[in-house]
Amino acid sequence: MPTLSGGQAVMEIQQLELDLWQSLETASRFPETADLRSLCDALEQTLSDQSLAEQLAVAGDVLVQLSEVHAARADLLISRWERQHNPTEPVVDLEECVDLFVQSLSLDVTDLFEEPEPVQYPVNRKKKSFAQADGSVVGEVDKDALLNWIDQLAIEQPLDEAQVAEQIWELAHGENVEEWSRAIAHYFSTFVTQKSCQSHITISLTDLCHAMQKSLVEVWLGLLLGDKPYQFYQTSNNFYDTAGIEIQAKLPQ
Repeated sequence: MPTLSGGQAVMEIQQLELDLWQSLETASRFPETADLRSLCDALEQTLSDQSLAEQLAVAGDVLVQLSEVHAARADLLISRWERQHNPTEPVVDLEECVDLFVQSLSLDVTDLFEEPEPVQYPVNRKKKSFAQADGSVVGEVDKDALLNWIDQLAIEQPLDEAQVAEQIWELAHGENVEEWSRAIAHYFSTFVTQKSCQSHITISLTDLCHAMQKSLVEVWLGLLLGDKPYQFYQTSNNFYDTAGIEIQAKLPQ
């Protein structure tokens, strides 16, 4: 068997390496048709006559290229499988098919109805009325008389302060407002003794309810309807915030 000279051996190695890189480039562009086993055989043939350092350098670069070809082929296979098992429905452009669809419908049915014929009633017909069990009478009322009655209701005198206060007391009838008011006054007097206050006491509405262990309705009615004067302050911007209501009780001098 003839022996190659040093120069010929180097040229052959370079040609093998060039062929290998060209094959890898083709495999990178078309990974689905690449013959990976042939590439591995070409790599072994290229490395056979090289030194260890050259083998490691070339093999490292080639293995990186082979791994990228493997990854590209795997992505193509997965995408193909997904398209096969999750087909996309066809998209139809309906802009040119608007005339094929009914968008609105109008139907005139006035000719299907006839106006009712007027019924003639005698002029002197007596209006019918019905007596209820409680003695009241239900019947037709003249429009002018009804309007006059409404006007009379509208001009009635408004309630004065005494009548309004009486209605409030009637509304609170049945509730023990006096007892609640006395309990509030007793709480403030006890608070004065404990705290040694001089001029006035200020406490929030929620704290007062918690301290007296009473509901908000009981404390609020006791404050408003009691015989003790209290001053109220709104400290919150929210009108319905009960935590922002403070009560001030002035102490007797």
